[in-house]
Amino acid sequence: MKHIGIVLLSFLYLFGGDYHDIDWALDYRDAIKEAKSSKKPIMVLITSKYCKWCKKLKRETLSNDMVIDRVNREFVSVEVRRGAKNYPYRHLRARVVPTIYFLYSNGKPIMRPVRGYWNVENFLSYLDDAQRRMARKRKD
Repeated sequence: MKHIGIVLLSFLYLFGGDYHDIDWALDYRDAIKEAKSSKKPIMVLITSKYCKWCKKLKRETLSNDMVIDRVNREFVSVEVRRGAKNYPYRHLRARVVPTIYFLYSNGKPIMRPVRGYWNVENFLSYLDDAQRRMARKRKD
């Protein structure tokens, strides 16, 4: 029985989703343009080069097939590195990484930023929350 679990976990690791399966925009400006044309909100992932929690978020949460599907279907996504030349300092602040912003297509925040690592279940609830807030805004 133990061997079946190991085989199943190996299969999921080898053939499951990958963080790179998310349709990432090239940079923040491209994400804004794409969001305006597609009328989708934006998910901005702020990371840093050596952040272990960023790597864990990518490996465990953003590689989940349900997360990949929802993010690709419902958001324009972009990853920016804190400290990089193209980091949008004037628009987004990240005291800790990872930090995720959910933004309207005009760049204004939908809700407070999500800071730190979150597992799949909790991350999906943040996606739900962003969508609920978007729906409420449309009704107003």
